[in-house]
Amino acid sequence: MADRLLLGNLDCEAHFAAHASPCGEEAALPHNVLENISAAATLLRVFSRDDDRLWTPVEIAPGRLGGPPELARPRLLSGPLSSVDGGEELLAWGETPAAANLRAGRKTSRAFVEKAPLAETLWSLPVAIPGAAAKVNDKRFCHELCEDLGCALPASRVLESVSQLESHLRDLGTRPELAGGWVLKAPFSAAGRLRVISSGPEPGELELKRARNLFEAQGSLVFEPWLERTADFGFCALVLEEKTILLGVHGLRTDSQGRFRGLVLNPRPEAAGLPGPVELERLEAVVSAAAEAARKEGYAGPLEIDCWSWRDGSGEEHFHPLGEINARISFGLVGRAIIEALSGAGGWFSREPARLIIGPRQPRDATAEAIELLSPEAPDGCGAWLERISPA
Repeated sequence: MADRLLLGNLDCEAHFAAHASPCGEEAALPHNVLENISAAATLLRVFSRDDDRLWTPVEIAPGRLGGPPELARPRLLSGPLSSVDGGEELLAWGETPAAANLRAGRKTSRAFVEKAPLAETLWSLPVAIPGAAAKVNDKRFCHELCEDLGCALPASRVLESVSQLESHLRDLGTRPELAGGWVLKAPFSAAGRLRVISSGPEPGELELKRARNLFEAQGSLVFEPWLERTADFGFCALVLEEKTILLGVHGLRTDSQGRFRGLVLNPRPEAAGLPGPVELERLEAVVSAAAEAARKEGYAGPLEIDCWSWRDGSGEEHFHPLGEINARISFGLVGRAIIEALSGAGGWFSREPARLIIGPRQPRDATAEAIELLSPEAPDGCGAWLERISPA
């Protein structure tokens, strides 16, 4: 049996930023962030067998892994990637230069089989050319595509400096879109990191100081209005060399600052906030366009689009089909694979609505059936649960 390595490099955005930077410098993530993303990365075991290896940035105790026997318990390892053997086959969360180095001279993929379970399908996907994932994950790439597709958020723009920010805000004046404030986003970031948020149209001294520091560190930033989001979604797809496979939509659970907290899989059509037929048709067209744009850059592999509904000051609802492009494995794909793996176990079925909760233990419906996938232990306290959504 092939020696396979799963690369849980959920810090890939930091590596993408270094690849795109003229000086090539990489900013190290804080250790507490590495602890949390390493814990969450253990969910990649849904794509593994028991004899596979799963690397995470920092060490995670194997005893924390839970769930039924349908979920494998691969051998966990951590430490410098330079000391890790890439094995015969490698599957990475994000296609970074380090992942490419580990894969050099080794088998990249098997013949693609479309009807195979996701746990095996991902191992047979084509691999992106070096640098393509960084290009497509860049939020400036997403903004340009939004403009091309005519779905850019009002007042959104790529800015190069604090002076451009101040000029842009003066030009916008009292436009209603900025009533809730605005956000500046670094080209490469995840989980709400590397942002500046202003609660109103006019920035305070603290926001300007933070913006100046972020411009100095990142070069250019994406400006967007801070909107009243009413529902968040993701849409997963597989980008092949000649076609795109659309896997469908799922709900996203976020906090008040837009940080990821989990997802809702197989949501019921009547669920509040779920995109209707018109929005879903538009979303599928946008996902297909994003996949084609990614393919032109040399990207192939898993892709997820983040999108959301929002309400303007007059109470009118809008749907934004292209909020972010994640050209990598995503938790939407992980959740789909977990549901698929457990569809024949313990009463779980592949079409039943369920929540995948990631993070600290959260209040939940005491009557809901839940499976603990990761125990929330020190030092990170990050856990994971799959919870069946009971009919209303």
